[in-house]
Amino acid sequence: MSVDWSAEGDVKELQGLLVEAIKSYVAESPLNRLSKIDNTPIFEEPLVGFADGDDPLFDQYKKVVGEFHLTPRQALDAAVVTEMAAPDRLSVVSWILPIAGKTKQANREMTEGPSLRWNNSRFQGEEFNESLRRHVVSLLERRGYIAVAPMLASYFKVYDLPNGRASNWSERHAAYAAGHGTFSLTDGLITARGIAHRCGSVVVNAAFVPSPRPYSHHLEYCLGANGEKCLVCAGRCPADAIGPQGHDKLKCRELLFVKQQDWVKKPGYMGSYGGCGLCQTGVPCESGIPRRPQGGE
Repeated sequence: MSVDWSAEGDVKELQGLLVEAIKSYVAESPLNRLSKIDNTPIFEEPLVGFADGDDPLFDQYKKVVGEFHLTPRQALDAAVVTEMAAPDRLSVVSWILPIAGKTKQANREMTEGPSLRWNNSRFQGEEFNESLRRHVVSLLERRGYIAVAPMLASYFKVYDLPNGRASNWSERHAAYAAGHGTFSLTDGLITARGIAHRCGSVVVNAAFVPSPRPYSHHLEYCLGANGEKCLVCAGRCPADAIGPQGHDKLKCRELLFVKQQDWVKKPGYMGSYGGCGLCQTGVPCESGIPRRPQGGE
């Protein structure tokens, strides 16, 4: 179903149209297909959320992620080439792209590295995600707004830190701010559609209504982080990079770029590394928020 983007309306109506436009793009774009396998969808219907661009949470990310992490205001300012008055309000549009059930099932059966479907979904899926970012920016610009996808901006940068890599814009942290979900011990984001997904975002000088954040702690949805018997993700990890203390990025990276390097040489595989994803499948949070045991269960 196509969305009439030319329809007039206020910001609230525009926000609703934007949600429908993102869902339509995911449903209809030929890029959202595993073209080298069976042409089935890479992602299912997305979740779309919004955050206030001046939410104090983004300032906290400078402590949590690093001082280099941009606030939405900094991300928008850095993308504007001409002088402009600082916008009174700005928002972050964030989406979750749930990986297709057939792909999750295929990866669930793997123990040492990614399935072919998962590998192709990792790389073709991010190509689609990039096209979705551009599409959302274009839609907003057509309505007279100034918008940027920080992940695609020339200033986007990844830093090598003592405990692993981090970037100056985190899609998962934007998604957390937009009410999509909370983190797990793996550093993944557990959403209403689970942890097996990719996410994206755009910053815009529009006063969209922020989505509610139905949680009070950044690890609230993770069973293992809350003293429950779980840590299934730890048992799934071939790198032994996950435990009660969290995620060892250095061990994870060594697995991806050294120990699993031969995976990309397998017929049909693509990308600079396999993609793994074992900790996102075959786990209680694979496709939703796991339920905590009720007294005595």
